[in-house]
Amino acid sequence: MSDRYGDVAATSRSAAAQRPALRARSVDGHRWPGAGRRAEGGASRRAEPVPRPKGGELVSTCRHFVPLLEPFRDGELSPADVVDVEQHLVECERCAERLRLGEALRLSLKEHVRAASPVTDAFEDRIRMALAAERGREERLASPGDMHGRMLSWRGIMPIAAAAAVVMVWAASANNRVADSKTTSKADIASTPASVEKLIEDLVANHQRSTGPQFTEQTLLPQLETEVGVPVRAPNFKPYGAYWEGVSVVPVNNQRAASLRYRLSGHKLTVYVYDASRMPVRSTLKERIVRSAPVYVGSRHGVSIAATERSNGVGYAIATDLNNDESAELVASIY
Repeated sequence: MSDRYGDVAATSRSAAAQRPALRARSVDGHRWPGAGRRAEGGASRRAEPVPRPKGGELVSTCRHFVPLLEPFRDGELSPADVVDVEQHLVECERCAERLRLGEALRLSLKEHVRAASPVTDAFEDRIRMALAAERGREERLASPGDMHGRMLSWRGIMPIAAAAAVVMVWAASANNRVADSKTTSKADIASTPASVEKLIEDLVANHQRSTGPQFTEQTLLPQLETEVGVPVRAPNFKPYGAYWEGVSVVPVNNQRAASLRYRLSGHKLTVYVYDASRMPVRSTLKERIVRSAPVYVGSRHGVSIAATERSNGVGYAIATDLNNDESAELVASIY
């Protein structure tokens, strides 16, 4: 049978015998350029490997060091890793630029957050109380013989250092607020009846909150003097059957007061210690004489308020759900 070119297929030859001739010869009897070479070497020739681009070793090295740049910037690497990263930064301008860019982004973020989020009094109070509580815990763990001069353990240093770092981030805005507060005269603070009423409302609201105290160690009370401006001492309510629960520093109409919590026969009892010259709580309460001393009594929202002042400028106010006579007796017992 003839094919399209007029050639007669040889039926006696096998298909396998015909295949090499077809590869070496074209359909019109001429050889294709390079056909013989492909036929001879096609079965054993392998593909040439793709040349490796220059700089491939540097890219591979960068893949190892890029995850280490942020810990390197934060000082979290071991000394051996620090040496390796520093050597790589000297040799690799690309990674050095990555490091500079990360530092610039961090600085920009800090400035933006500092400008957009002013520090609140409650935030500063929590930081100070955390530091004081941690110090008190370390002192309790120390033995009496070596408590003085004993350095904090790493377990105690790390949370204190973290809290200190947070405070430093907000230092600029906090300094401005402290400077403004120092220029405010005592005569201008809480001098109007409306301001005094706001003081009492804040005292009642804090008493009614169900949140627990910031810490429970009475030994930490002297450290609160820097927070509230006056010495802080725990009243002795044991003759009345009251027991101690804890203490917090609370904001009261832009001022600070120590809030001491007690429990008396199932009743919540809150004792506030404050600077009487800055918080004239007594000015809107009614005066009465108890134990030959003046006390000032009133009630707001079902809470009894009784206040007194000492000659050293320390003010005490009690908030409780007891009646006014009982509150007056309790506050008069503070000396």
